[in-house]
Formats: sequence, structure tokens, C-alpha cells
Amino acid sequence: MIKSIITIPIITRAMQLLKKNKLLLIMVIVSLILSDILFMFGSSDIRIFTFLTLYVFISFLYKSKHRLTFSLCLVFLAVLFAEFIESGTSEKTEEAAVWLVLFLAVGIIQQWRE
Repeated sequence: MIKSIITIPIITRAMQLLKKNKLLLIMVIVSLILSDILFMFGSSDIRIFTFLTLYVFISFLYKSKHRLTFSLCLVFLAVLFAEFIESGTSEKTEEAAVWLVLFLAVGIIQQWRE
């Protein structure tokens, strides 16, 4: 069933395009998450789990190592620290903490899977 879906020409071209642009896709996802932390007001579970599912899909597609996810955790930790210094306990600080915890969980699952 899945083999027949993958052999469709449009899906095959899309998969090739995705495989060629690994760094670009990861940068887009990280920029979406950072814009969610820094610029979007209010917390939306749909937005959080959409971005997280997109990252997990891209991560499994490229078979990326857990080190990449933990490196992104360091970025989110730095954002969390800067937001905490700037505004104390605020909604943005909590949003950065949520992203940090979710990426830590994804990294642990990836490490366990390897």
C-alpha cells in the first residue's frame, strides 16, 4: 500500500525535493518555532503540535541523529534564559519552556530509538 503511494510521480518528486533541502527545512521549522516563542501571542496547542509533528516527520525522513535535537534544545534554553532575564516569568518564558521540554522528549525518544 505505502509502496504504491510512494511511486506516484508527484509524491516521488516531492520526496526528492525534501531530501535535497534538509538544512533549509530544519531552519524553516526552527524559525517557525522561534517566531512562535518570540512574536506570537497566546498559546495554541494546535500550533505547537503541528510544528512538533512537522519536525518529527522531517527528523525521521532524514534519519537525523539525536544530537541535532539536543542542539536545538540548547537554542531553546538560551531563548528561555534571555526571556527570563528580560521579563521574568511571563507567557513567552513559559512558551520557551514548553518547547524545551517537548524537544527534550523528542531527543530522548530519538536516542532511545538509536
